[in-house]
Amino acid sequence: MRCAVIGGNGYLGKHICFYLQNMGIVPFVYDVQAVECDNYKQIDITSTESVSNIDIDVDYIFMFAGLTGTYTGFDKYQLYNSINEIGLMNILDAIRKSPQRPKVIFPSTRLVYKGVDNPIKESDEKETRTIYAVNKIACEGILHAYNQSFNIPYAIFRICVPYGNLLSTDYSFGTVGFFINQCKAGNDITLYGGGEIKRTFTHVEDICYQIVEGAFKEESSGQIYNVGGETLSLRQAATMVAERFEKKVVSVPWPERDFKIESHHTYFDDTKIRNLLKIKSYKRLEDFTNII
Repeated sequence: MRCAVIGGNGYLGKHICFYLQNMGIVPFVYDVQAVECDNYKQIDITSTESVSNIDIDVDYIFMFAGLTGTYTGFDKYQLYNSINEIGLMNILDAIRKSPQRPKVIFPSTRLVYKGVDNPIKESDEKETRTIYAVNKIACEGILHAYNQSFNIPYAIFRICVPYGNLLSTDYSFGTVGFFINQCKAGNDITLYGGGEIKRTFTHVEDICYQIVEGAFKEESSGQIYNVGGETLSLRQAATMVAERFEKKVVSVPWPERDFKIESHHTYFDDTKIRNLLKIKSYKRLEDFTNII
């Protein structure tokens, strides 16, 4: 089996590479920044000339290059659109012009959903409060369009809150990483509005399992899946981390700008991915906080 990981220097890209290697698959790795591996090649996905250097004679392309963020997308919309949307289309266009048809695996986000205090299904109402969310919705549509016209297979996996690290013990991504860093700096954890908002927290090993094993299933072609995990309020998650460092969780008011782009409750109904992979259980945040 031949796989390529584009964006192999990012948090999820690195872990996808690690997971594939543990399966005995040595992927081709591409990123604009250097990656320490034998199969690395530098590419810039915004350049069609650079993208032409990607070996697309593979079975799967894990497309994990892109910019994340919330309010920053408004300040850098040209960069966000160029990397997140044009970059994907450059890769799909290269595939379109070739005889190969690798399956493109794409990570999307909880931020495409309209927040609601119920488990969200893949078909539920969408809402875009950030440029990043707009980019992700657009990319989902772009993948569908290229599939319809040029028979390029794809699978999309929407991720809520990733955490954990399989590569070292000194870093965790995103929300949980923010909590840990506050405590390590000697501070209490601050939460806007008290942290009653619920999310699905997924350890990165469970994310890799669902994305990689799900990608390899033939029936996942053309499908979108919520990546499952453990549903917790932000306060519950913050309290687990705070107790580990003997700190407190403190409620602070919402800044007006942040409240406008907040999606509120977004936690997943994972029935679809469970049916695909027959998942029995997920790792727990409490177990992770016991070892950090």
